[in-house]
Amino acid sequence: MARKYPFYPAWDGKKASSTIRFFVRACNRRWGFKNLGTYVNRAVNNPAAKGALSVHATGWACDIGYPSTKAGRRAAVEAWEWLLEHSEELRIAAIHDYRYGSFGRGYRSNRGAGQSGVLVYRNSKESAGRGGNWLHVEIENTWESGKEFEAMWRSLPKP
Repeated sequence: MARKYPFYPAWDGKKASSTIRFFVRACNRRWGFKNLGTYVNRAVNNPAAKGALSVHATGWACDIGYPSTKAGRRAAVEAWEWLLEHSEELRIAAIHDYRYGSFGRGYRSNRGAGQSGVLVYRNSKESAGRGGNWLHVEIENTWESGKEFEAMWRSLPKP
């Protein structure tokens, strides 16, 4: 089921949410991912957006990096698939996989749940980070707390 994308326009949330902080730690424990960034009040990396804020400014987005090895990529694919499978339960708003294919791929909640919400990028204009060894993840700002999100995360079957 498609859900409204909650981050247009983005705003300055002043800090990383407790939900996104838990998510980054959980991805580190489960897949060995590194925190490449959460909250930062900056413009989006898109000249056409002319000063619009990045979703990172809201405090509900993160970049999680993985090693540029076959094992690192396998972990990223496993995480991508698990997050898509549980996109509704975890209220995932977006995921970008910059290493996939020639230009990457992205999931958005407004396109549908799971695989139905995925778009494979066909050119460099669609891709925000072609070839990068990280996933960008945005979680809806509807969680009351990081503890509430953590309870949902722990209730789901591990990959």
